[in-house]
Amino acid sequence: MDVTSLLGNVGASATGSIISKLLTFPIDTIAVQYQTGTRRPLLSISPRAYYRGIGVTLITVTPATALYLTTREAAQIALLPHVGDNALNDAASGCIAEIAGSVLFTPMEVLKARLQISHSSQEGKLLYQLREIARNEGFRGFYRGYVMGIASYIPFNVIWWTTYGKIRRTMADRSPVAQIACGAGVAAMFSAAFIHPLELVKTRYQVATSATVAAAAATGSRNSDQAGLRQVARNVMKENGLKGFYAGFFPTLLRSVPSSIIMMIVFEHLKSERKENAESAV
Repeated sequence: MDVTSLLGNVGASATGSIISKLLTFPIDTIAVQYQTGTRRPLLSISPRAYYRGIGVTLITVTPATALYLTTREAAQIALLPHVGDNALNDAASGCIAEIAGSVLFTPMEVLKARLQISHSSQEGKLLYQLREIARNEGFRGFYRGYVMGIASYIPFNVIWWTTYGKIRRTMADRSPVAQIACGAGVAAMFSAAFIHPLELVKTRYQVATSATVAAAAATGSRNSDQAGLRQVARNVMKENGLKGFYAGFFPTLLRSVPSSIIMMIVFEHLKSERKENAESAV
């Protein structure tokens, strides 16, 4: 992959990611609040509060998504001579991309989730969260749930990219937009159904040391979430049984399906335009 192609991927992925995040961020906030047990009545806070965390998301998600999608395409191209253009290639390239992307995604998720559940204007400030994590937990605090993220998102990527690629190949006679929309939408639904329980446990663990959760713990709940991922899983089971692992699943679908469709349509469109321009220049 040459430098021009690399920069084109960065621009395409960044544009698609920013547009999808801006349009779906309030729904993402609601989903995180459901997952962490910090949900409040819908109209009890200002609309602006549903965008807490959008700043760190936009700052970080651009390089993180660019790294992820660029790595994924580079891996897919590199694997073509060895495994061909098939589901195995989709799965393997997605896994490689996830390992690279999580280096940037995890700190973003930790900060974003803490801002999204914050109850006060002070807790809703990025600098406050940065100082609190750095002072109380050090550098490791920004990577709470990193291993869990890798362990869960590798199968997530296998499901997502395999589904996306298979649907696009089976719809070869349809328009590119229809292929992308159907592929991304179905892939988002299938992968979200699989990963939601793991994502819920990871998110609760990531916010376990926040001031918002500490206040809730003082009333007798959530006291032991800091102990580790297994303890979080036990707490979820004790509180609501198996259905507790799917708290917030509906708003997650409302966010992830349109977000995936928007991001991939923009990404694939810009990638196609870049390819056409490169061919016409030859």
